[in-house]
Amino acid sequence: MAGQKLTHAEIADRVENCYDLRYGDTSFKYDDWIKYCHKTYDDKSEQQYTQYWIKSKEKYEEAWRERLGKSISPAVDELIRLLANESSQVRQRAIDQIMKYTGNDIEKIQSEMKIQNIDLKWGDDATEK
Repeated sequence: MAGQKLTHAEIADRVENCYDLRYGDTSFKYDDWIKYCHKTYDDKSEQQYTQYWIKSKEKYEEAWRERLGKSISPAVDELIRLLANESSQVRQRAIDQIMKYTGNDIEKIQSEMKIQNIDLKWGDDATEK
C-alpha cells in the first residue's frame, strides 16, 4: 500500500487523531506516535508520520491563538474603560497593566537594607596593628 496517495479528509483524520493523542494524554510523545502509526497505518514513511505530528502542533497553536484572542479582547475593552475612570488611582493601575502586558513595565523591587559600620584603613593605617 506504500505510495498510495491519501485524500485530504484521510490526512485531516490522521492529524486530528495525532492531535487527540498528543494533547489529550500528556505522556504521549513523538516516539509513541511513530510506533502508533506503524502499528495502526503502516502505509507511509516516518517522514510522513512526522508531518502529521507537526500539523497537529500547528493545529494546537492555531486553536490556542484563537482562544487567547477571544480572551484578550474583553480584557483590552476593560482596560480602555478603566482609562476613562475619574479616579487617577484606577487610571494609573490600568496604565500599569497595559505597560506590563506590552513588556514595558518597570519592576518594583522591595528590599530591606541594613547599614552597618564599616571600618576602612588606608595606606599606613592598614599596616598598623
